[in-house]
Amino acid sequence: MFRFKTVSSLLFLIAAILVCCVFILHFLTPTYESFENIVHESNENVSGVHYLPSGGVHGSTANLLTPANESNQNVIESLIKCHDYSIPIEKYRSQSIVRGVIVRFPSFKSDYYFVQFRWFYRSWIESEMFTLDRWRTDIIILIDDKFPSSTRKLLENLDCHEKNQRTSRRQISRCILFNHKLFSQKSQSQRQLYLAKYPMLNPTNRLNVNIDRLFAIYDYITRNETNMYDLLMVTTMNTFLTTQFGKYIPIKCSFLIGTTPDYSTWYGKTDQINKFAHTLLSTLKQSGEGRKNITIDFSSAIEKLKSTFLFIERQVDVSCDSKITTYRTSVYHLKCYAHSTSLFSERMFREKAYDGYEKEPFNIYIAREYATLMALQSKVMTLDDLHSLAINVTRRGVFT
Repeated sequence: MFRFKTVSSLLFLIAAILVCCVFILHFLTPTYESFENIVHESNENVSGVHYLPSGGVHGSTANLLTPANESNQNVIESLIKCHDYSIPIEKYRSQSIVRGVIVRFPSFKSDYYFVQFRWFYRSWIESEMFTLDRWRTDIIILIDDKFPSSTRKLLENLDCHEKNQRTSRRQISRCILFNHKLFSQKSQSQRQLYLAKYPMLNPTNRLNVNIDRLFAIYDYITRNETNMYDLLMVTTMNTFLTTQFGKYIPIKCSFLIGTTPDYSTWYGKTDQINKFAHTLLSTLKQSGEGRKNITIDFSSAIEKLKSTFLFIERQVDVSCDSKITTYRTSVYHLKCYAHSTSLFSERMFREKAYDGYEKEPFNIYIAREYATLMALQSKVMTLDDLHSLAINVTRRGVFT
């Protein structure tokens, strides 16, 4: 018979072996993260992605899109019915994807806005550095008949032309000019077509800049050229595309939208953008009793579409002076607000407060530092240098 001491030692040895086996298996077994967590991944700096409830305004009690929360996941699935709900982003990353980013370039104060366009263009190049070989992303600039020829020549130095219209999915990413007519410049017959379709326009023939911008967007996305694009982003030029934008598309019927009250950024499938713009035009309203001013009613449009669209905030229009970390987070688009006074501040930038800091080791994964670097580089680089950089980045191998 074994002595008690021997049996105890044997049991202790067996227990130690079992612990070692469990420890080894813990490290060797692969960990599979759910796709929802990959798509909506956030770090500790992000308070959460908000689904827009009725009325399009979210508060502190808005539903957070945290996929680990089973009840929230059920809510999302019941709201969205579409054919690609179950397709993971990994599948899209191996396919050909063509995206367009639409901005309207105002004719007035074009020199002022060209400063913004330069940093937007530079951030587009940076996002292209991180995109996938089979993906293409075009800049689409909407201009009107009054657009200054001098500014147009500057854009052409960056290879932004009307002749650059996409004719093939395999063509490299490009910068495209699209000339549209303001509503007030349209012929009487053309205006009548819109007046019959959108009766709220009857009180006036002159529209404010926001509604003219909406018409310009709608005019473009209803053209045949947009059939080439799987997804569209509508935004303004005081923005920066991030490195994460280069490799992300909204999936499972999600529709990314900017923050209240202007909601100036939209990102979704082309048919979603088309439907959203049409709904906005259908829900235009008069501002004030007896007045002929017409405003865009985002709340009514969101209310009409919320059963078929999954409106998501806090992934686009993140403030460019934010300390948020963009690496592996759901931040695809930074917006520079006029009231900002901290890094990055457009006002301080125009006052040359950042001059001489373009060679600082900025961290491109911190929102405020990324915006600062893009703006500074766009300023010190010549247009030829910017164009050359764009050529080198977008010249990816043609896929088969």
